[in-house]
Formats: sequence, structure tokens, C-alpha cells
Amino acid sequence: MVRKMMFVAAAIVLGAAGERTAVAQQDAAAEIAALKAEIAEIRGMLPSQSHTMTDVEYNFANLWFAAHEGNWPLATFYFNETRGRLNWAVRVRSVRKLANGSDLDLRPILKGVEDTALTGLKAAIDKQDVAAFEPAYKTMLGECQACHTAAEKPFLKTKVPAAPPAAIIDMRK
Repeated sequence: MVRKMMFVAAAIVLGAAGERTAVAQQDAAAEIAALKAEIAEIRGMLPSQSHTMTDVEYNFANLWFAAHEGNWPLATFYFNETRGRLNWAVRVRSVRKLANGSDLDLRPILKGVEDTALTGLKAAIDKQDVAAFEPAYKTMLGECQACHTAAEKPFLKTKVPAAPPAAIIDMRK
């Protein structure tokens, strides 16, 4: 009799545990679905990569004029803003799908640019040497163009800016 009661009690406990497990699984599935919906909503709020690249262009163009005016603190500011916006652009969209279906991972491209062209440009700014700055800036423009080409956007052609985009900022020292 005691054995039978223990068997019944065990069955009741296991049944209740099974029900709790099923409820917990349903709760977990609902929570996952809600999180997926929230992630999709947040992704919809992110700027496009073209938006972030517009910020890169703005800061990088202003850098040219700040350096040519000998305003090295402002040049340093625009250099840092450019580097930060490049990183933001790659965080927004780190992998681009190419026409052939393959993926172009922008992270190693950015790392290479940071280790070469941006390092050279920063050195010229730190030396406050406009003669060294110009070729370093143009090297960076070449790196930008190479990335555009790799991303199947060769029509986004880079050039030395003709006028500063920041009409309200005085570039003079």
C-alpha cells in the first residue's frame, strides 16, 4: 500500500513538473518571439550605411581645410571624427552582399586602412606638416576608393574637396 501511494505521489509530482516544463517552454518561446520583434524594430531605427558615410565625408573634407589653414587642433578633431564615423559605418553594416552572392566583410578592410593610411595621416597631423599631410590625405582617398570598388560602388569616386562643407565653422587658426 505504501508503495502504491509512493508511486501515485511520484506520478503526480512528475505530471506537475511536466506541466510546468511545458508552460516554461511556452513562456520562453513567447519571450524569444518578443525579443526578435524588438530587435527588428531597433534595426529599423538604425541609420543606413550611406548616412554614416555622409558623416565620414563631411568630417574628412573639413579635415583638408583645417590642415591647410594650419589649424592643427581642428584638424585633429576632424581626423578623430572621421575615424570614429568610419568605425560607426562598419558597425552599422559590417558585411555587404556582392552581386555574385558572396559576402564582403568590411572589418578587415577598415583594420587595414586604420593600420596604414590613417596612421600615416595622423602622423602628418601630429607633426603639423602640411607638406606630409597632402600625400597622406590623398593616400587615404585612394583607400576610400579601393573600398568603394571592392563593395561594387566604384561610381562613388573620391577627390580632394574644393570647398569645406562646414560653412559655419571657421577653419582658420
